[in-house]
Amino acid sequence: MPNIHEVLHPEGCHCNQETRRDVISRLPFLKTAFPSTVTKLIASLRSEDLAEGMEVSPLKFQNGMFGVVAQGAVKVYRYVGDDEFVVFDVLTAGDFFVYGFPENEGVKLYIYPDQVSALTTTCLLSMDKKKLEPILHEDANLMAAFFGSLTARLIQSNERFVRFMAYPAEHKIAFLLEFLHGKGPKKPDHPGLIPFNLTRKDLASMAGLTLETSSRILTAFERDGIVRSGRGWVEILNFPALHSRSPVPEV
Repeated sequence: MPNIHEVLHPEGCHCNQETRRDVISRLPFLKTAFPSTVTKLIASLRSEDLAEGMEVSPLKFQNGMFGVVAQGAVKVYRYVGDDEFVVFDVLTAGDFFVYGFPENEGVKLYIYPDQVSALTTTCLLSMDKKKLEPILHEDANLMAAFFGSLTARLIQSNERFVRFMAYPAEHKIAFLLEFLHGKGPKKPDHPGLIPFNLTRKDLASMAGLTLETSSRILTAFERDGIVRSGRGWVEILNFPALHSRSPVPEV
């Protein structure tokens, strides 16, 4: 049986043409798009394999980039001080994003001016944002659906954030562990394993807590047999008990 590090960090991705087409075709805003538009979008995206910890740089796309996570997971974060950062989002297979510089022209909604790095072995599909805009303009239904999807994501994230921040620290950690566990495919030998690299510092940043507070709560969960953890990983052992500590309704 592979160890947890091997489970979380496979040697490589298998992002072949069939996988790419499957991931792209399941994007929510493509349901009403013309078949020719879908084909054009697939042809415009290029595949890139990222090892855990590798940064995604918008510099190779001077106009910003449109990206889709085909396999694996990435985190979006911003440094706010010496070795201090805030994690804004975790994107997993099927999630899309617009990433670049806010001062550029064109699509600005849901742009990340921050840093993006892989949380595990990841296959990323990407294209220059300037190439996306003509594709959107060619299909009015696609453009409406694209911005509708972005708006819905922002509304959902904002509602979750407002509810989340009102709860005590223990509830925040419990909610985040459940939420992150649902962000990726389950591992057969470790069904409770959060499916990507997760440090205590990342968890504290997502919860808006100090590292000391986050670690204290996680240690208490381990003592109660709810989770177990190691360097860069957390595995949920008792889902009902964890859920009872997380009265934060999902949105």
